[in-house]
Amino acid sequence: MQVVWTPQAEKDLEAIEDYFLKVAPDFTEIIVDEIQSRVKQLENFPQIGRMVPDIYDHNIREILYRNYRIVYYLPETETDPIEIITVFHSSKQFGEI
Repeated sequence: MQVVWTPQAEKDLEAIEDYFLKVAPDFTEIIVDEIQSRVKQLENFPQIGRMVPDIYDHNIREILYRNYRIVYYLPETETDPIEIITVFHSSKQFGEI
């Protein structure tokens, strides 16, 4: 299946990158690459994520990388792409700014 990033998810990943550039520059590339690698797995294994506990919708799922939640929309049909909705630190609630 094809995977696409929403503008919000792209913004989230950029914010994570900016944060690590400030606090741990040597780790920045690793964390961003690993998040992207986890997302890439969805192309072949779209159902590996669990249903988001905060939302009771079987099509809204998440995969975890370290302390980050990668939330995505799993479409009903394989012709529609998987959409990465947001990426955020697990210390925050879903939808929290």
